[in-house]
Amino acid sequence: MSIQAIKAIDGIRFSVWSPTEVRKYSVAEITAPETYDEDGMPVQGGLMDGRLGTLEPGQKCLTCGNTAARCPGHFGHIELAEPILHIAFIDNIYKLLQSTCRSCARLKVPQDDLNAFQHIKDKGSSYTLVSQKRIPEQIIEKAKKAKECPHCGKTQFELVFTKPTIFVEKTEIGEHRLLPITIRERFTQIIDDDLSLLNYDPVTARPEWFILQALPVPPVTVRPSIILETGIRSEDDLTHKMVDIIRVNQRLKESKEAGTPPLIVQDLVDLLQYHSTTYFDNEVSGIPQAHHRSGRPLKTLTQRLKGKEGRFRGSLSGKRVDFSSRTVISPDPNLDLSEVGVPEQVAMKLTIPEIVTEWNIERMRTLVINGPDKFPGVNYIVRPDGVKIRLDFVEDRSTIAESLEIGYLIERHLADKDIVMFNRQPSLHQMSIMAHYVRVLPGKTFRLHPSVCPPYNADFDGDEMNLHVPQSEEARAEAILLMRVQDQLISPRYGGPIIGALRD
Repeated sequence: MSIQAIKAIDGIRFSVWSPTEVRKYSVAEITAPETYDEDGMPVQGGLMDGRLGTLEPGQKCLTCGNTAARCPGHFGHIELAEPILHIAFIDNIYKLLQSTCRSCARLKVPQDDLNAFQHIKDKGSSYTLVSQKRIPEQIIEKAKKAKECPHCGKTQFELVFTKPTIFVEKTEIGEHRLLPITIRERFTQIIDDDLSLLNYDPVTARPEWFILQALPVPPVTVRPSIILETGIRSEDDLTHKMVDIIRVNQRLKESKEAGTPPLIVQDLVDLLQYHSTTYFDNEVSGIPQAHHRSGRPLKTLTQRLKGKEGRFRGSLSGKRVDFSSRTVISPDPNLDLSEVGVPEQVAMKLTIPEIVTEWNIERMRTLVINGPDKFPGVNYIVRPDGVKIRLDFVEDRSTIAESLEIGYLIERHLADKDIVMFNRQPSLHQMSIMAHYVRVLPGKTFRLHPSVCPPYNADFDGDEMNLHVPQSEEARAEAILLMRVQDQLISPRYGGPIIGALRD
């Protein structure tokens, strides 16, 4: 195997797939709405086709030959019987229809003006960035007011957009609906120079690609099916939605081949548009949501990405840690400034690893006898060979306590004087997380001295705070040396005291 030099990534460019690229990256055309046959095997040409990847541990992918652990998954595609609009690009489609001629597809702006705009783009440095960024909107503003094309002289009609996907032209003889196939034909005529003036890259984002002819089918790894306790397979929401798309697409193909009246064909095209729209985004205003039989709305592509629970905020930016707890805070003026009152119930769940030595072995034996349900106690013992003993299920703990040897690791309950880190979100400055010493108390809330509220910007009207337990001697030493409350008295923002009685 050749070892290549590691290269730095200069940048990432996102582009729109053309129908040719959709077919090129596809390993199979998906035509069957069925997923598994009677024997529980994936149907060939179905949405769980073995060429799209594998989910079963022992099974090999029919495309790359790898098992589930190493197969990245492979795209398939659906050949659509009629072109449909991509809902994510609907605003772009509307602006392009407004600004281009219905006959020659040129921008409805005189050539001299287009040359002037091109000059501003070419001269970049001598013009402000703001004016360059505003070129597309200035062109669109001018173009949509034109009653006649300055290039071919044809009369232009008013365009009415009914959300989410219907475009109607008001002609002299009445209203005429622009179908996706018509829009696509118009967009193929738009020249590259006009597109670059509107900040489209003709190589990576031709506008006719905003109208789908081939729909990519994501790999099975993106939409795994789960097997319920009853043994029944439950398919992912994306798979459910794609089944609807394939079924309607099949009906549309059959209707066109059978010479069905245009009105019925158009109804099927609209239904295909609906299913494709809700596949991309199930919260588009103006159309009903797609639901399960149970009434739960389907979670489709956009819902997976956006919002608090989405990929970016929930999966990528979201952090999850062990050895932490969160509850409501309440005041306790009897505590020291550097102390935090921890409920006994919490102290029995959070543990600190401590090595058994000749100086603490008797204390450790007492804690082991107490076990996990009596405070102070021990939840786990870890032997030097790595075996972990869970004390919940040990009836005679005194035997285990006697067998305790130097070098064993015990995970004991949180106790008074342990150092922990206390935090209130939003963490806006360094004093939003400080180190406190534990004081185990009855009750179910964290207790805090009222004078420590200002750095946390905390009050006691229901605020919740987080407590983190450092697990190593190094982490504890850092917390004691750098993060204790008494070392954070002066605010670095204004050089004055930040800890003290406020509004007292």
